[in-house]
Amino acid sequence: MLTDREQRIVNWLQTRKVATMRHLQHQFQVCHMTVFRALKKHGYYTSYNHNAGYYTLAGLPQFDDWGLWAYRDVRFSRWRTLPETLVALVQQAPAGLTASELEERLQTPVANLLARLVQHGRLQRQPLSGHRVVYLAAATETGGQQWEQRQQQPAAAAEEQAAALPAGCPAPVVIAVLRQMILAPDESSEQGARQLQAAGLRVTARQVRRVREFYALGKKRR
Repeated sequence: MLTDREQRIVNWLQTRKVATMRHLQHQFQVCHMTVFRALKKHGYYTSYNHNAGYYTLAGLPQFDDWGLWAYRDVRFSRWRTLPETLVALVQQAPAGLTASELEERLQTPVANLLARLVQHGRLQRQPLSGHRVVYLAAATETGGQQWEQRQQQPAAAAEEQAAALPAGCPAPVVIAVLRQMILAPDESSEQGARQLQAAGLRVTARQVRRVREFYALGKKRR
């Protein structure tokens, strides 16, 4: 049960939302242990940024779907500490998370801490292109499923890009055909194909026609 002094500390922090230990001590002219007892009895969170220097009361944070809550530039987590938060976020991500994805979400540097979590066996990682890595759950089955999902992401993006192009016409061909049509709008498909072939591009008249039909571009008429 809270003493009168402890209750005053709690009441003030409920209004203030967030404060440092030093601020609380100064506000009520009490020692560290008095403030800590009040916080412990009521329940509290420390910030995962600012070196865990800020406190808020249990019940105040309105955590989002990621289990995070921010008050101005002070950030809190349902899992309380930054290491536990990283482990939890990676575990619940369907395709794992990269350091940049985590930093974008958490708004604090995490690369060094992620490396330590891997060292301690709390996370695993797999290499990606561009000198990047993705962090996965330590559990073999969950991490394996996340890795499979992550590997499918580039393939899914490629399929989506391919669907936005005429059948059998890769992006370089489409770009070249459209550019040629701007330069010589009166050319036939056969003439356009020959011009592009002369420039060293492997393209057929059929591909030129497909690009024109796909974008509803007919031969310019005067």
